[in-house]
Amino acid sequence: MHSLLSKLTPTQREIYQQIGATARARHSEAYLVGGAVRDWLLDETTIDDLDFVVEDDALAFAQSLAASHGGSVITYPRFGSATWRYADQAVDIVMARCEHYPRPAALPEVAPCDILTDLRRRDYTINAMALRLRDGALLDPLNGQADLQARVLRALHPRSFIDDPTRLLRGARYAARLSFQFAPETEALVPSGLPFLRALSGERMKYDLELIFADRHPDRALIQLKRWSAFQAVGVPAPEEAQITQRFQLARERLHSNTWDLNALLPNGLELVHAVGWAVLCWNTGQLGVSRWVEWLPFTHALRDALIALGVLSTMSARLFEAPPSRQSALLRDFSELALLLAWLMESHPHKREAYWRECHVWRKTQPFTSGKDLQARGLPPGPHYTHILQRLRNAWLDGRVRSADEERALLDRLCAELRAGGGAAGAT
Repeated sequence: MHSLLSKLTPTQREIYQQIGATARARHSEAYLVGGAVRDWLLDETTIDDLDFVVEDDALAFAQSLAASHGGSVITYPRFGSATWRYADQAVDIVMARCEHYPRPAALPEVAPCDILTDLRRRDYTINAMALRLRDGALLDPLNGQADLQARVLRALHPRSFIDDPTRLLRGARYAARLSFQFAPETEALVPSGLPFLRALSGERMKYDLELIFADRHPDRALIQLKRWSAFQAVGVPAPEEAQITQRFQLARERLHSNTWDLNALLPNGLELVHAVGWAVLCWNTGQLGVSRWVEWLPFTHALRDALIALGVLSTMSARLFEAPPSRQSALLRDFSELALLLAWLMESHPHKREAYWRECHVWRKTQPFTSGKDLQARGLPPGPHYTHILQRLRNAWLDGRVRSADEERALLDRLCAELRAGGGAAGAT
């Protein structure tokens, strides 16, 4: 196994050393904990996040870091923790703490303690190890290394999923990512936590599901949750297992085709990953299923509206998309580009998929040369007929009945003549 420092980026290595130096200066102990230790022992190629526990005042510790090495600090006094932002990294500094849950699914009440007690409050044994920065000693009071070697997820106590039901979501994610199995006694605890999933705040549920969407095998994790009846427990329908796998696979393939201009729509790649995950869960589950998600979780307005639109788009008959382009565009004109992108990723019918793409890339950009000023210059008084004429011209372009400015002008002449003949432009000369 390679040394921990050899797996860190230069910035991570600098952070690790600066935290060790600060602990020495403050005559306290600092520990690397959680996923970083687990992934190092698994000999993962990279270490994603560095989280530290200090037997000290974490808020003061973080302020000392910023004073000595720069960066900024955000503190969370209720939980005895702080985030030190240094270079391009956000590093969590947490006091060694014990926790008490006043009720199931509630945020814990915390108090200072020692590192060994802190490790015993965690979710699984494989995350309950710490590396002491002072001398590199590995602390493993709950035999996490043995469970790593056995590729087993083991909860720390019988109330684990009752106290914090998000541990179910994290467990499904770890099992999918690492190809681990749940210890039989831990699997037996799963039903105890299911009734309390719905008691979680929308923010917490959304956060952990989006971590799943962004992980290596989101389909496997969601399938695990479905097999546990987690979605049923929160009253939300979920796709069949094969559909979950197929939708993620289709989305990856279709995004890889680079036929959609994503940079202008979702410049943040993680936002796209999250949106795709929600589309996988919401596509073709009906308006009621989608509404239960959007009423519970704090989506942005754009994503909320797009998910609601998926309920409509997924149920539109494919026969509607055998109509001329102008009629198809009329069906889709009120949907956002984000909604049409997500539908394009999920849809299996080729005519519907093509219509979603063409609406965003061709049809919405198709406009006649004629404007309202041109109609006024022809002596037509302003009124609803302006909209009617301009729409008729646009439809002619969409349907291929007009292909040049001259042909558009000829059609406009006929439409104006019809309007005058019908008395729609009475008084105009």
